[in-house]
Amino acid sequence: MESADIIPEVTITLTRYNEPDWLVLQTLESLAEQAKVRGEVLFLDQSETSSIDIDCLNSRNETLTFRHLIIPARSLSYARNEAIRLAGHDIILYIDSDAIADPLWAHHLASALQQSGAAIAGGKIILKWHKKPIWLAKARVVREQYSCLDLGDRLVESDKVVGASFGIHRGILSDEAYFDERLGRRNGKLISGEETDLCDRARDNGHRIVYEGRSIVQHQVLPERITYSWVMRRMFHAGVNRAVRGGNPSPTHPPNLWDYAVLPVILPSYAAGYVYGKTRNVDEDK
Repeated sequence: MESADIIPEVTITLTRYNEPDWLVLQTLESLAEQAKVRGEVLFLDQSETSSIDIDCLNSRNETLTFRHLIIPARSLSYARNEAIRLAGHDIILYIDSDAIADPLWAHHLASALQQSGAAIAGGKIILKWHKKPIWLAKARVVREQYSCLDLGDRLVESDKVVGASFGIHRGILSDEAYFDERLGRRNGKLISGEETDLCDRARDNGHRIVYEGRSIVQHQVLPERITYSWVMRRMFHAGVNRAVRGGNPSPTHPPNLWDYAVLPVILPSYAAGYVYGKTRNVDEDK
């Protein structure tokens, strides 16, 4: 059966910590335009000052029900685990609250999970710059810090996914359907790696991970992140992530010439974060 003929049942979920209403609303509006899926959109809000009217979104899509729940402001991994607990469907699709989904984003991502038997699926993530990128962003390793992912336009096997756009099959993952709450952004800290940890555990248990290039989101990069200081801070926390998780760095894309050019600039921050993560208990920062 062609994926266009499938109408998957899904739980689409997003959370926000302190992103402004206007930014989150753009994501929600793109979800209201989703086609060829049915189910629910679960908006888990870690902000108690939201003025978003979820009811108006319910009237715009007859096959998706929007739910808006206030949850404690703990961490991204905590919110993602809450989504697993609350989801009404086994196919759970995650999107960042600063991403804009193509109208068939959910359909293609859910169909990839449903048809391939994979436990986890990722999609294409295109960067939408709000001002001219800094020169460091010519390097693929830096673009990955902005959650860029492009492995082509087809369904292929993959090693990991990127948090701005991915999905899991709760039924297939079973007891491994959870995110490590030591990882994941919290309190303004750029700690990540929770999706990669999930993929590692899934792969160790014999599950497949795929990438669906037709499932597309635009990840918005706001001006405050298009700075050298943000990149250095992000590389520092990438080093912390590696120290916590162990193993070796595993970039998603093969390096280009710019990757080698920026290495002397970004490596000190990464190394400092790695040392910090090895010598201090990261949980002290919770």
